[in-house]
Amino acid sequence: MMETTCKNETGKNHWIIRVADGINFRNSAKPFWGMKKGRGGCIKSLLLNNVKKGDILWFCTNKKNGGKAIGMAEYTECYDREDEPLIQINTYSNKEQGWIGDDDWHLQIHYTKLYDTEKQNIQVLVQGGSPIIEYSPYKPYQKNIEDLYKHYEGFSFYGVSKD
Repeated sequence: MMETTCKNETGKNHWIIRVADGINFRNSAKPFWGMKKGRGGCIKSLLLNNVKKGDILWFCTNKKNGGKAIGMAEYTECYDREDEPLIQINTYSNKEQGWIGDDDWHLQIHYTKLYDTEKQNIQVLVQGGSPIIEYSPYKPYQKNIEDLYKHYEGFSFYGVSKD
């Protein structure tokens, strides 16, 4: 369970990104995750205005599939498929990415330094429906989340990223 002494000494914001059952995340051929834009482009706006290069992304399964972090990475940039209607330079189709289904994941969140965190069984049970949430251990709706700052420090010091 999360300690009450969580401190962000990383100098980076940490973001929780929901990946449902995690199957498409694990099958990703390239280092990015896809999201829908949200109503009125609210998710795109959140990403472009708040998530900065170097911020930490925590990819987490839903409660039905364990409610845990299965990957941690460093954000690099975000592309929108609709910005490349004729020739895809920075975006890829679901098939090229190895994803199952034909959902329209317009936003493609690119990252580097991906760590596989699944075996550590880091609990991340988030309330609410947003697909991306800024991690803040002092918010009441984030009480069922382990200290992600501490886990980040451990992975970045002892771990080896996949890239």
